[in-house]
Amino acid sequence: MSNLDNLVQKILDDAKTQASAIVDEANKIKEDIINTRTKEAEERKRRILERAEQEANLLKERTISNAELKVRNEKLRAKQEIIEKVFSMAKERLKDLDEDKYVSYLQATLKNLNLKGGETIIVPEKMRKKVKSLKLNLQVSEEETVDSGFLIKDKGIILNYTFESLIDYYRDELEAEIAQSLFKE
Repeated sequence: MSNLDNLVQKILDDAKTQASAIVDEANKIKEDIINTRTKEAEERKRRILERAEQEANLLKERTISNAELKVRNEKLRAKQEIIEKVFSMAKERLKDLDEDKYVSYLQATLKNLNLKGGETIIVPEKMRKKVKSLKLNLQVSEEETVDSGFLIKDKGIILNYTFESLIDYYRDELEAEIAQSLFKE
């Protein structure tokens, strides 16, 4: 029986060796799978973090760009308000023009107009007496007045030289000059 025992023992030893080899092979395969999956997970993690960082940078750039745009728009709005105040102040000052300056403006403007004579001129009420004393070849209106400047009426045609309308007419040209003067950057 000793041969049988030896044979059994040899089979058992071979089986243990094979089992050990199979277990070692299984452990090696397990380690390879774990390493592969770990590398894949690390690569996936890296890509996710990279994408998240890119998205965060893009969001940051958009936020900054939007903030800069809002600031620019707010500055433009403020500048436009200031320009509007300048035009309003100019109109108010021209309404309060003293008689001598008003008469100089009136005479210089009338000299450049091709008038036949007999037209009606409409002036501010406070300037009516002074304009009448100039003895112009125009009829000074007693019923109508303007806030500033003057109007000339002749057979349904009205020439508008009120300061408000002149400022509005030249506004685009003046606006650029005023902005340049006020906001030298």
